[in-house]
Amino acid sequence: MSLLRFSGRVLYSAYFVADGYKLLTKPDQNSYKIAPAVDRLVPAVQSFLPPDAADRVPEDVRTWTRVLGLAQIVGAVTYATGIARRPGALLLGAATLPRMTASQDRSEMLGQVALFGAAVVATQDTAGRPGLAWRAAQSRRVIEHKTDAAGKAAAWQTGQARKAVTGQAHLASKTVGSNLKLARVHLEKAGTQAELATERALRMVKDVLN
Repeated sequence: MSLLRFSGRVLYSAYFVADGYKLLTKPDQNSYKIAPAVDRLVPAVQSFLPPDAADRVPEDVRTWTRVLGLAQIVGAVTYATGIARRPGALLLGAATLPRMTASQDRSEMLGQVALFGAAVVATQDTAGRPGLAWRAAQSRRVIEHKTDAAGKAAAWQTGQARKAVTGQAHLASKTVGSNLKLARVHLEKAGTQAELATERALRMVKDVLN
């Protein structure tokens, strides 16, 4: 982690640590900041949960104020130290939503919007290393390249094997043809010799009879 990146994380997280500490230790003085959001969100959450689980959802604004303060501190510490920077940034972004939706003052709302936007950007922080999506794309390209190369190599080997088989078959055909021609010549010679021998035998028989 570079010093500049670490300093930026610490400076960004400092606000959430200080504000989260106030929410956690003094909920009575700060519960008004999120009371409108709690009044809207808690009933909505309870409506989606089973009755047993819905009864366990706290409705006290002071409790949610402490929860929000603790979430801000945990998210700020994990993001600043880099232990879990992206989950920490996601937690900080979620922690700004109640304040942003419950804010009555325009300037305060814009400040929370700015913090939320910074948290969204921080969730994409990869510490100078390629993200998972980029690495997955690179791995896919490497696999596709290797597969294509293997396919080309297999096609070349198949072509070479086909050529070798074709050449051997052609050579075998020529050899068989040559052997057949040679056998035909020998047969013709043998036939001629048999005819001559037959003629000689017939002459000898005639000479004896005469």
